[in-house]
Amino acid sequence: MDESIRGRLRPRELRVRLYEEVLRLREQELSYREIQKRVFEEEGELLDKSTISYWVRRIHTPYGDGLGRPSEDQRTRRLSPCPELAYVIGSGLGDGSVIIEKISYRYRVVLAVKDYDFAIEFGRCAALALGKPKPYRPFWDGRRWVVAVSSKELYELLKKPVDIERIRPYVEYSRECMAAFIRGFADAEGCVSKHPRTFCDILITNTDHQLVLYVQRLLEKLGIYSKIFSVRMNEFFVINGEIRRRRKTVYRLVIRRRCEKVRFKELVNFTIARKRQILELLKP
Repeated sequence: MDESIRGRLRPRELRVRLYEEVLRLREQELSYREIQKRVFEEEGELLDKSTISYWVRRIHTPYGDGLGRPSEDQRTRRLSPCPELAYVIGSGLGDGSVIIEKISYRYRVVLAVKDYDFAIEFGRCAALALGKPKPYRPFWDGRRWVVAVSSKELYELLKKPVDIERIRPYVEYSRECMAAFIRGFADAEGCVSKHPRTFCDILITNTDHQLVLYVQRLLEKLGIYSKIFSVRMNEFFVINGEIRRRRKTVYRLVIRRRCEKVRFKELVNFTIARKRQILELLKP
């Protein structure tokens, strides 16, 4: 590495790009040394590990006023309604989780799923919704594909219990946004039946009755009618080596009529290829 580039004053635009890249790499749980190496390989810029540390801990940022505080534009920035944001909200309410890191005090939204194409789409949409120049890249944790996003605005939208009134302006902004929200939620919680008697029935299942009802109402606005059934489920789990059973009720939204399923395929569909392939067998 050329040590002569260490410590030079970089243009603000470059510092912002490097800052966003450092945060993205840190979300993948890379060490400071690994981040330093990756940034040099990808950007040709050698960052001090102290700079990386300051950025990760938000002591300084390239957006600031010289004192490590965000600029006014950063403090007042708000999410704007768009199909990509609606998709992130739908998939996040299905398979996502939200946390606040105690050390760095970062607000994080994490999606952990088995389908790579689902993770890719979530990362792409999250980046566009948050105005990031590059998609968030999924990484394999040994069991699932994981996408981690740092955003207080997204955290507030996706924290439980779900606040329908809070997400409504972003979801119901347009028909495209409604379809994208349903697609994200269906990618997370939906499936297509392969049983001979119920072939291609679309099923969306969740334990939050209010949320399933909201999805049903959005489908009706798109001209797609469905029914909701309550199903009693037995869930087994282990505590201190003892197997116990928890009974819970899940709510299953079912789209059964052929004309409704065709309309779903045309207006909403799935992102996940294995679900799309079954639905594509459905003839108009």
